[in-house]
Amino acid sequence: MHLKMTGSLLASMLLSITGCAGGDDSQASGSLSTQESAASQCVKKFDGITTCALGGAKVDAVADGLAVSGLLTQKDGVSSSFAQAVKWEQRVAMSLGAQGGYQLAARDGDQVVSTLKVTPGREANSVNMLPTFTGSPGGSAYRMNIYRGGVLQGSSQQPAGMMIVFHNFRDFLRWAEMHHHFLNLFDIDGLSTGSAETSVGACVWRLDAEKNTFTVDLDGKTVTGDSVEFIETIADGAYPYRHFTGIDTNAIAGQYTIRSESITQPTGVK
Repeated sequence: MHLKMTGSLLASMLLSITGCAGGDDSQASGSLSTQESAASQCVKKFDGITTCALGGAKVDAVADGLAVSGLLTQKDGVSSSFAQAVKWEQRVAMSLGAQGGYQLAARDGDQVVSTLKVTPGREANSVNMLPTFTGSPGGSAYRMNIYRGGVLQGSSQQPAGMMIVFHNFRDFLRWAEMHHHFLNLFDIDGLSTGSAETSVGACVWRLDAEKNTFTVDLDGKTVTGDSVEFIETIADGAYPYRHFTGIDTNAIAGQYTIRSESITQPTGVK
């Protein structure tokens, strides 16, 4: 694993982001949803979720889910919108290619609260992952947990803006089957986070590599896993984030099929 501190260049590439753990709900900021044209194509394939094409993308309902085509630039993708949720899951099969990659952005209304960027690494069979969280001024630090077969293999604490490089992620660019999760730890029971010290209201990204494994360096030790979890560390005094209403995906890919997608709403919301 290589750790790389991002600077102004990366900041300019990412979306405009405001507080994950707080902020005025009435204050809108940059969102991938604003990329939708007036004639945006939308479909309702999965329960409680409206999926709309972004940029030049096209979405088609197929037997095994939603096929997304036209993913040629960083402006192309899909926007998933729903009522208030505390948990989102999506299974996707994709062919990225050497120049491909994707970014997931969780939002509350038009306010982007957290992102996860996944791109090819410089070395063969390597993958870069960069989570960003906004519960602290300048971005939140996070804890990374590595699992294999559902068993925690190790954890490490990382500062804000730290990119992780995973190795031996074989065939990831040619064909990858991923299980994406985004959660808010304000109203979730039974989430494995590897620690009882998780911040209430923290945002969490989790990626499961289905049918594949990877290696990553944890404090000088090489660990093999099939799942990685990034858990926000919220600064003292931050207002806990309670829910989110959408996940937007921008991708450059030759093939991208959403096989399943679901949400969990806060307790008491129907």
